[in-house]
Amino acid sequence: MPPDITPEMRASAKSNPNTWLYVIDPLFESEADVPPWGVVGAYPVDASGEIEDSFQPNDRYRPSPQALRMPAPPSAVDEMLQLIRTGHREATSLPPLLLDAALLLYAGSPRERDVIGFPDPAGRVFVPVCTVAEHVPAAWPGWRVVSGRDLVPLLSGFPLLINPVGPLSAIVPAAHLAA
Repeated sequence: MPPDITPEMRASAKSNPNTWLYVIDPLFESEADVPPWGVVGAYPVDASGEIEDSFQPNDRYRPSPQALRMPAPPSAVDEMLQLIRTGHREATSLPPLLLDAALLLYAGSPRERDVIGFPDPAGRVFVPVCTVAEHVPAAWPGWRVVSGRDLVPLLSGFPLLINPVGPLSAIVPAAHLAA
């Protein structure tokens, strides 16, 4: 389905006849240089500055979190998870961000200082953390705040499972954090 034509788009077309009107993803609207994957597509503009109906979609377009109407991310880590999920950042961008993040680490009680890992159905053990309190599973008896940097030496090589019940989860190997 082609994007809606706004009054601003019509004004731009009027002042630029015999061209193309490029529709830009909201992530890049304020940027001077838009990457090829940030262009939704284009409408041809005729000699009188009118936008023609034949929208040409860009097959290289990657919708941003904003274009997909993902909820506003409550933390920088959640924002990065959205950008990685939508193909706007590489997964390698996440570990450095986690090192400086305040993470919510599972705790069996308010006084517990252990780092606890849990196996998945295949027997792989993960250390669960959440990015914000609203992502903490209701089944957790408690949690404590720890920086990613302080957590790395306590992982004993086990990977982090970020936001185990969503909205966006990720598994980060301990080796990627240690590097």
